[in-house]
Amino acid sequence: MTLCLGCSPTMLMVTEDGDMSVCGDNHYDQLGFDHTNHVEHPTLLHKRAFGGCDVVMASAGHLHSACVTSTGTLWMWGDGLFRQQLAPIYSQSRVPIRVFPQSPVLMVACGDSFTVMLTRAKEVWTCGEGYNGQLGHNDRDSRTEFTLVDQDRFGDGATVKMIAVGFHHSMAITQTTAGDDTLWTWGRDRKGELGHGDLRGDQLVPVAIPATTFGGTTPVSMDGGLEHSLVVTADGSLWSCGGNPFGQLGLHRTWEEARAHSPVYTIQRVVGPDFAEGHGVLMAACCSHHSVVLAKNKTVWVCGLGTSLSGITTRQVYTWSLTLIDPALFGHKAILLVAAGSPNCGAVTEDGDVFAWGGDFPNMYAPKLHARTGRWHDLREEHTLAFVMMRNARLGASASVAARSLDDDLLRWMFRNMHFRPPADTPHGLRSLMGRRPPRRVAALDTNSHEHMQLDGEDER
Repeated sequence: MTLCLGCSPTMLMVTEDGDMSVCGDNHYDQLGFDHTNHVEHPTLLHKRAFGGCDVVMASAGHLHSACVTSTGTLWMWGDGLFRQQLAPIYSQSRVPIRVFPQSPVLMVACGDSFTVMLTRAKEVWTCGEGYNGQLGHNDRDSRTEFTLVDQDRFGDGATVKMIAVGFHHSMAITQTTAGDDTLWTWGRDRKGELGHGDLRGDQLVPVAIPATTFGGTTPVSMDGGLEHSLVVTADGSLWSCGGNPFGQLGLHRTWEEARAHSPVYTIQRVVGPDFAEGHGVLMAACCSHHSVVLAKNKTVWVCGLGTSLSGITTRQVYTWSLTLIDPALFGHKAILLVAAGSPNCGAVTEDGDVFAWGGDFPNMYAPKLHARTGRWHDLREEHTLAFVMMRNARLGASASVAARSLDDDLLRWMFRNMHFRPPADTPHGLRSLMGRRPPRRVAALDTNSHEHMQLDGEDER
């Protein structure tokens, strides 16, 4: 993610320049500086800390952090008490260190005391605390080094295209050569967070969620909390399962109703494609006791327990069903992605601004950043999924070869408000997705630029 919130709490932001802005609790070195002082305001963590390469995504765990660069290198830092990220010779690293040189990494997800990562070769590797089976190796052993999860455990002919974690459980989406997508979960299952219904208890290896669970549609993204999970499907529906003592599943209207139907052991649909005035859900994030949902009309919704969860009150409140956050609190700006931490929530606007609320932020907080968040200009095609945690889909025939496998929402997010004009020969299909009209004149291309992108001297939209 380009915005991630830890449980300490910490905030990690990937900027358009490929650097990071970080702030929050740093008691366990999870911010990547050579000290353990609390950092109140967003502070630059320059790409020099990552070998000079652009950061494309980051993940914040309980007491440790990680990021992936454009070259596919994995960097990690923070507390190594459970050896969740560092080689055996380390117990704690105050500054980012490069780990896992074996293969380029696509994305990483940090849990409470463990780490899961996906390589560009679509292999899943895990390390750290394994008592609940969250590492996926058919045992409860902890591991000090990344270990490959047997590919056969995800089914014949399937490749993993996305990963996510909760506090003590792991999740993955696979795709077969026929294009069938399947959700897999494993690890701790105290309150039904794995979504396997009658198959309860910790799962030591990945277990598939039956395709029939989602009523004919397919999973495209997911996230895990302390004892609950959220899934978004291709039709814009939101699904949830697990513990619901505070309303974090969004399934019920009252405490009495939630108490009578909790825990939820089988994944159930929360809202369908008609949600948010017929737009449906785009993505969802969850933490210990609350959930944050982004609709396709770029509005933000919350449910669960939290202080200032709605961004307007300092009282601790229960929100049993999805509740809209007043768009005026975001300056009526379109929201591109959301994040959840303990006890905070976060969102990134179309302008690259960040808003945070809940817990440590009694009112809506818009930190001043040194650069816009989530606006990296040279995103590799294989990193698009890690960038926004969504699926790929084909565009029309007029799209360029490089962009044909990208979802139109992803392209809108990637290109909207970026400070460059596309080249004159950009296909009209892709140009429309970028919100640009055909150029009235052809400017000289920069022959030194591999991408031949023209800086936006004047906007021709």
